[in-house]
Amino acid sequence: MQKLASIRNRRAIGISAILASIILSPITVSAQVTVSAQTSEVKSEDAEKAAQELAIRKTVEQFAKAYNAHDAKAVADLFLPQAQIVDEGDNTIQGRDNIQNLFAEVFEQQPETGIKVDVESIRFIGTNLAVELGSTTTVPPAGQTPEAGRYSVLHIRNDGKWSMGLVRDIPAEPTHRDRLELLGWLVGDWIDESRAGTVRTTCRWADNDSFLLQEITVLRADNVIMTISQRIGWDPLRKQFKAWVFDSEGGYGESNWTPTETGWLIKATSVNNDGTVASATNHIEPTGLDRYVFQSVDRVSGNELLPSVQVTVVRQPPEPQVSEPIPAER
Repeated sequence: MQKLASIRNRRAIGISAILASIILSPITVSAQVTVSAQTSEVKSEDAEKAAQELAIRKTVEQFAKAYNAHDAKAVADLFLPQAQIVDEGDNTIQGRDNIQNLFAEVFEQQPETGIKVDVESIRFIGTNLAVELGSTTTVPPAGQTPEAGRYSVLHIRNDGKWSMGLVRDIPAEPTHRDRLELLGWLVGDWIDESRAGTVRTTCRWADNDSFLLQEITVLRADNVIMTISQRIGWDPLRKQFKAWVFDSEGGYGESNWTPTETGWLIKATSVNNDGTVASATNHIEPTGLDRYVFQSVDRVSGNELLPSVQVTVVRQPPEPQVSEPIPAER
């Protein structure tokens, strides 16, 4: 039975193949012609795109050549008449004449400095617009430090010629230390006292200045009842400050910091040493360089709702230095 079925299957396949060769041949030929035409068209578009990208790259080379020759007019001629240059501070220079004056001033102030341009990418928007991303590095005289920057350029093709329409400086990505400068005022020694006890906090830069490290000591009647370590850093995923906290009883937690008009809103969660979960919404409001108000609301530990807390924290002045007594003259 299997052999008969195999023969029948081969016959059916053979008939289908014959019918296909008779009926589908014209369609196949037509499809082959269409695909061939489309492939030729794609190749033609790719070749045109490559040619236009090469033209833009030549414009970049001309810019670098004119810059290194300190030829302000040659640089300006690469721009559209109403082109704009926008710096990192959103200051705008508009118009070819003003752009020429800008570069003339740069060359006058830095007569021996050149430039190196690296194109990162060129992306076309239709056939007459293209966006270029790249970086620049200055080539200063010996002994001076080069400066690096990133930029974007909107190129516009007019009458078959590519010109720069909008050049924008891209701000350099801040380091974690740069971002943490917003909290740099916390560095130092702080104290808050109440009837319940005293909390002393020491804050310093740590780990290549990528974090702020707070060491917190909680005292009651001059006895240490708990110590807490809190590390504050920049979270590159959430794009905000984040803190991690660990206490001497085995608890741990974390918090996310959001800037407000007056200070910081801190959403905190933690796990106590007995496994219960706690959460709170905290507010920090600086009221001067040496004082801030700390408020904690919506405090929950396990199933227990805790009362709100507000304290004023002040910077602890340095202890006075004790001078050695001057020996009496004999």
